[in-house]
Amino acid sequence: MEFNKIYCGDSRHLEKIEDNCVHLTVTSPPYYVGKSYEAYLPTLTDYFQMLYDVFSEVVRITIPGGKIIVNIGDIAVGARYNEGFPEELMVIPKLVDHLNALDTHLYARIIWEKDAPWANSSHVSFHSKVQHAEYRILPAWEYVFVFRKGKEQRKDKSYADGQWIDKDLWKKYVRGVWQIRSVQSNDIHEAMFPEELVKRCIELYSFNGDVIFDPFMGSGTTAVVAKSMGRRYLGYELDPKYVRYAEDRVDSIADFTITPSRQCFEKTTNLKELQTMVDYYA
Repeated sequence: MEFNKIYCGDSRHLEKIEDNCVHLTVTSPPYYVGKSYEAYLPTLTDYFQMLYDVFSEVVRITIPGGKIIVNIGDIAVGARYNEGFPEELMVIPKLVDHLNALDTHLYARIIWEKDAPWANSSHVSFHSKVQHAEYRILPAWEYVFVFRKGKEQRKDKSYADGQWIDKDLWKKYVRGVWQIRSVQSNDIHEAMFPEELVKRCIELYSFNGDVIFDPFMGSGTTAVVAKSMGRRYLGYELDPKYVRYAEDRVDSIADFTITPSRQCFEKTTNLKELQTMVDYYA
């Protein structure tokens, strides 16, 4: 099978990709908030069915023990989509239930803390036509959910393969609250996510040479970061315009700029660090 390729097609049908060949998926599905690329999903029922169909396919192509990372927020459904009433709908419980049925389980949760909502969203505003006590809340954060296929870790890797982040970086990431500024200019694509977000996911949950997949490739951020970190990539994207743009972005990465992860050797134990803190505060 050919790797390092972005297919133009519907990710509900990943016919070009074989079973059990992807090590890590990093993606951000549509949020159903009225973007132009959501026109093929006329109802909320269609939206949720699309998620189920896509992630059923993602599970199929993921190796046992591989991770599926999903950046998604609850839906702030506007009045025009919900019989005149704006409503918050939780997405992830439905997706968790669907993936559990496929023996794929919620492994970790991350909060992506980003910009203040009034800075970049039309859903939150303050003006004379907003009646007092009717204010909408749009959190200045989003979810990042990590799923694992199966209840056992990868069989192709073991402790002998070593660690590929140092402990200082591990401390920064494992805290579970990531402060990353959102993409400030979405002139290329309506909903880009930052390279730093993808980078951290790849650093934590993959090895050099692993295959990184994105079923909603969009402008190509996942592929760009994967290549720049010495990983292979695969992707699907509906719009041929974005496929071409993503391919151009990936092609612009020169070989000499690629920096694979480096193996780390850490001798300090958590117990020793904890005892040091106890002594300090005693």
